[in-house]
Amino acid sequence: MNILFLLKSLDIGGVEVVTSVLANKFVKEGHNVCVYSFLVGEHSIAERFCKQIKVYQQNNYSVCKESIQALRKIVTDNRVDVIINQWGLPYIPIKVVKKAIEGLDVKIVSVYHSAPSSNGRIQEINLALSKCNNVLQKGMLCLKRKAFRFVTSASMRYVYKNSHLYLVLSDNYVDEFKLFTHKKNLNHLMVQTNPITIDIGGFRYEAHYKMKEIIYVGRLEVVVKRVDRVIDTWSHLEKDFPDWRLTIVGAGEDKSRLEKRVQELNLQRVSFVGFQIPTEYYKRASVLMLASDFEGFPLVLPECMSFGVIPAVYNSYAAVGDIIEDGKDGVVIPYHNGKFDAKEAADLLSKLMRDESLRERMAQAAMEKSKKFSIDRIYREWMEKLKRFFTSNN
Repeated sequence: MNILFLLKSLDIGGVEVVTSVLANKFVKEGHNVCVYSFLVGEHSIAERFCKQIKVYQQNNYSVCKESIQALRKIVTDNRVDVIINQWGLPYIPIKVVKKAIEGLDVKIVSVYHSAPSSNGRIQEINLALSKCNNVLQKGMLCLKRKAFRFVTSASMRYVYKNSHLYLVLSDNYVDEFKLFTHKKNLNHLMVQTNPITIDIGGFRYEAHYKMKEIIYVGRLEVVVKRVDRVIDTWSHLEKDFPDWRLTIVGAGEDKSRLEKRVQELNLQRVSFVGFQIPTEYYKRASVLMLASDFEGFPLVLPECMSFGVIPAVYNSYAAVGDIIEDGKDGVVIPYHNGKFDAKEAADLLSKLMRDESLRERMAQAAMEKSKKFSIDRIYREWMEKLKRFFTSNN
């Protein structure tokens, strides 16, 4: 099979890293793969693709003659059978694709890598609303949110309509997609999770090597990732657990704001280590905390679990239940109508922190659960879907 992966850019990000892992696996299994990105991006991950993969980078994000002709040449030169559109929301990429493949027998698969009814722009308004006390301003923000939701829903419907197959990341997102897009007949909607993108190598879990450490791994920002909640939760724990520490792995626009929060709370055992390949932190840490307001399918969870790190996750998006069974292989922090309770989260974490035997049992269960997201298994699921769907639609 000849496959083309379509991306926004080759910047370092979850979707791009997933694409590189999938593309390399498809090549390893004997398929021909190429990658097309509309934008060049500041920090390219092109080197992560194996040498057999042709990577094409444009610098034109528009429905124009040049973009259409460039993509059509790539499709014909590589005899592409399937385009996997990893940017399953905006309408511009799908418009370019549709025009580029006119008259060609090429199938389109679009993948949406987040919760269908949430995105960063909507969440910014939600955050502003939570802090707004002015009735008039609140009304304007509500109208703005309604407009964003309408545009997002319409764009998602358009991409779905013009794709031969549309994938979401969780069974729990099927109903959410239906409600958000007002689509009743979902005859070409399927569910496909993402694979673990980090190599666990010859890692062998040994409880005595695990440090008394909670980690956060990801982008340092407040609107979506809500790293501030991780810090607030730690503020309820630091005094009672003098042999534990919090390590924050990642970079982002809100780093200084988060460091200031640590200073305001007079916390002594919080470290910001910047952007790092997280493997060494997974090997040594005991717990990972994630308190985002929404996610699609956060890869950091199965990845940390594969190293015996117990995830503690805010139950703010439907895919949490696909990854974690509360009390068995992770901790699910209750969702209270959008209100995060840092003291409640700290109380749940403290039970783990006090009980070494409980941590060991849950770590073993987490490692077992992570096998569900191995690249070998996810590749087989992809191939089953492509063969079954496209065979039945020829």
